[in-house]
Amino acid sequence: MGVQVFNPILGIGPIALGMLTAIASPEPARADIPGLWRPSEPEAVETDPFAAPAVPPLGEGRLYLPNPAPPSPPVFPKSAPKTRTFTIPARYYGAIVNRVYPKQGERVVALTFDDGPWPDTDRVLAVLRRHGVRATFFFLGQNLPRYPDIARRVVADGHAVGNHTWNHPYQALDGAAAAREIDETARHIAELTGTPLLIFRPPGGILDNGAVDYARRKNYVVVMWSIDTQDYQQPSAATLADRVLTQAHPGAIVLMHDGGGNRGRTVEALGTIIAGLKARGYRFVTVPELLEMDGE
Repeated sequence: MGVQVFNPILGIGPIALGMLTAIASPEPARADIPGLWRPSEPEAVETDPFAAPAVPPLGEGRLYLPNPAPPSPPVFPKSAPKTRTFTIPARYYGAIVNRVYPKQGERVVALTFDDGPWPDTDRVLAVLRRHGVRATFFFLGQNLPRYPDIARRVVADGHAVGNHTWNHPYQALDGAAAAREIDETARHIAELTGTPLLIFRPPGGILDNGAVDYARRKNYVVVMWSIDTQDYQQPSAATLADRVLTQAHPGAIVLMHDGGGNRGRTVEALGTIIAGLKARGYRFVTVPELLEMDGE
């Protein structure tokens, strides 16, 4: 079975090895992309050099404006946790992916978490550990110096990690700014965890502000999602779980957040989501593993 997959070098063409929904960014995508990041800090930290300034409330939380540039990187310990080895099929380099069609419709789902590391990340890890589930975490660069031990625990538990920029920018970026956002985050993650970066998620799902163009030139797989919990709106845990369980499908990529605000309801819903999907015959994989499973 063939599928149209965008490749930045080869253009659009059929791929006979499987079916993968991929987006070639044909039109601007900003406010209409679900999952817009609207975090609410658990508490204000006025003197934190990594904290972004806040503007008046937007929706259920505050919109954070990015810092103009990453600060000088801190010195991290040389030791890093032992990491799992993840690979990405070369045909996905530079592709934009929001789901996979697994072989024979196998019931697999990839849970993903944005904006960590964060204090609530440890709570997410505890739930995943209890259920024996591996997930994918897209790290925000400016949080790495704040919570380095949490980032190490994510990797030590066998989860995949991805790049989510340094400052979570929404505004247009020139080439140098996009490089700084992505490369600084990648370097910090590599130094801190020993993990090479293969996947990228654009903040807010924005495809046309320069970050995605740069990431694709660097051969990242740009990972979007097919199920958006909209947990940034702080609905009840029951609502969050229902959004996943009613939309579940083989090859789904589920968007949640472990950082950027109080994620207590996401943590509360997570166990119900995992148990409900297992009861429906699903198992859980990381995004790199999911990409290896596209159907023939």
